Amino acid sequence: MLTFALPTGRSLDSCVDILARAGLPTAKLKEAGRNLVIEEASFRYLLSKPSDVPAMVHYGAADLALAGNDVIEEAGIALTELLDTGRGRCVMAVAGPGEMAEKFGGHVSGLMGLKVATKYTRLAEKTFAEWGVQIKLLKLNGSVELAPALGLADCIFDVVQTGSTLKANGLRVIKETMPVSLRLVAGISSVQLRWNSLFGVVDAIEEAVRAA
Repeated sequence: MLTFALPTGRSLDSCVDILARAGLPTAKLKEAGRNLVIEEASFRYLLSKPSDVPAMVHYGAADLALAGNDVIEEAGIALTELLDTGRGRCVMAVAGPGEMAEKFGGHVSGLMGLKVATKYTRLAEKTFAEWGVQIKLLKLNGSVELAPALGLADCIFDVVQTGSTLKANGLRVIKETMPVSLRLVAGISSVQLRWNSLFGVVDAIEEAVRAA
């Protein structure tokens, strides 16, 4: 039996669609309800918070997973990326009020001590460090767009899809930092020890993604 870790929330529908197009059994998965473990034919699906999916694979609870590369990078866990599905495309970006754009257009010294609101604290610190900027982090798990308006932060570091939520809160994208999409990943040990079992499934998913 092969075990897949899948994220709950808005990405789950895309995951189920990918698996169904690849010919994997998904009837029970589509009607999972509150069940977090679903077994169909020779597959087991573990439904988990998006931020926990990388750990499920890394520690061997799952052989394969579909997860956004934003949560993979934030987890800081070494996984083997097998495929970029191209689903759920968006960008990781720094966003803030219009006046913040001037600071980002100038010398990095003008950004020192910047207060940044985000749920991606590890990734934000790493990104700003690469720019040579030390920041003050405010970890928020939701409604990060409110932080600048409330005076809690100068800007935010978050995933942006359409930008409509930013606009509604008087913010705009200042700097895009990386593309984000759903990735098919496996644990390093699973690839080394179970590749013969994984190959057929991985190949079927890749063909389904290309045909979509």
